[in-house]
Amino acid sequence: MTLDFLPPDLMPFHRLDGVGVALLVLIYGATATIRGAFGFGAITPAVLFSTLVTEPHHAVLLALSAGVITQVQMIPFGLRHGDWKIARPMIAAGFAAIAVGLLIFKKIEAGWLMVLLGVVLAGVMVMDRYHVLDRLARKIDLRSMATALGLSTTAGLIAGIAGGGGMYFYSVYLKLACPTPALMRGTAILLGSIFMYWRFIVAIVVGLISLRLLIESLFLAPASWFGAWIGIRFFHGSDTSRFYGVFQLVLLIGAGALLWKGLDRVL
Repeated sequence: MTLDFLPPDLMPFHRLDGVGVALLVLIYGATATIRGAFGFGAITPAVLFSTLVTEPHHAVLLALSAGVITQVQMIPFGLRHGDWKIARPMIAAGFAAIAVGLLIFKKIEAGWLMVLLGVVLAGVMVMDRYHVLDRLARKIDLRSMATALGLSTTAGLIAGIAGGGGMYFYSVYLKLACPTPALMRGTAILLGSIFMYWRFIVAIVVGLISLRLLIESLFLAPASWFGAWIGIRFFHGSDTSRFYGVFQLVLLIGAGALLWKGLDRVL
């Protein structure tokens, strides 16, 4: 089966060969499993590893567009188990920061975007691995409005520019605000969904989303849905903390490879 019936300007993955397309399908299936297991965290590895296959701007926007489609199956859990009162203080600042981040993303050159993605996402993973913000939380009041706004602004800028990694900053606030793991996961899905769809709307407004990109996202959707289904089942049956350390290490390696590739292009 081919897609020859499509006009040339709508042909998906027109710059990739069969191996490249197969790698993207594998990447999106595997990263969606992470989303199903944790409730978030699929976009960061999708951006990291698909950038090694395709151009960085395309990789970030493809991760966003595909995420908008596959997040649909996670929304009911977020609506049932998330807490709007906890999520609400983060939304306004996050909306503004995401819009600014997307405008920066639109202007930055591809090579420097790869460098920025590598540095930002590696930094987020290092902070997560060594619990940097958890330690900082002992010295500041995470319940204060100023802290919530600061975390939300930082997360929004990172999400707008790099496409992923922002939920790490929200998770620090959610750990304190949510008394149970189920409530934290539900609220994380609720927040993640709100911000993802807002990013998508802003990306459309500033002219970053094309019809070809949507077709590519639909092509990847079956692998993502299947991966998320596996992750949801795994979450209910196992302790996800057992493989979270491996997940962090894999992301660090991916960020390092992306940084190297970006520096090789710009220097």
